[in-house]
Amino acid sequence: MKKSVLAALVLGTSLAVTGCFDKQETAQKVDASKDAAANAAAQVKDAAKEAAADVKNAVIKAKDAAADKAAEMKDAAADKMEAAKKSASEAKDAVVDKAVEMKDAAANKMADAKEAMSSKMEAAKNSASETKDAVVDKVAEMKDAAAGKMAEAKDAMSSKMEAAKNSASEAKDAAVNKAAEVKEAVTK
Repeated sequence: MKKSVLAALVLGTSLAVTGCFDKQETAQKVDASKDAAANAAAQVKDAAKEAAADVKNAVIKAKDAAADKAAEMKDAAADKMEAAKKSASEAKDAVVDKAVEMKDAAANKMADAKEAMSSKMEAAKNSASETKDAVVDKVAEMKDAAAGKMAEAKDAMSSKMEAAKNSASEAKDAAVNKAAEVKEAVTK
């Protein structure tokens, strides 16, 4: 831009100075001034093109650099997100595994306690049944053996029945106490 103003100034000055001399010399100087002005204009034009190309290249480089940086940041964020997801998934799996393990352990303890209680209850039932059978057998035996001594047999039978009841009651109380102990042990 400055060069074109300078060229116009030179041209104007040349015309003013040459106006005093003859036409031929003036024409030559005008031609020379025109050539100089054209060269100056061409140089200005070339310089403007180069400057525009430099600006365009700088903008493209800046744009590419910004795109590369954005891609890097996006990849880094995606990697961090993936790592966080993986960590959360592993923690969840560990909690689920521990819960399943605890549930299985509790179920096994309950099954063992149930089995132990069932065995003790079965033993108590068998003991009571055996005691009852023994009492019935003894009563029948005494009845046959003591047909003549009915009063004595009646008294003996009453005392034996009382003893059997007490024994059955004691066995029942023992079974209930044992069941309560087992239940208390299971709930701890």
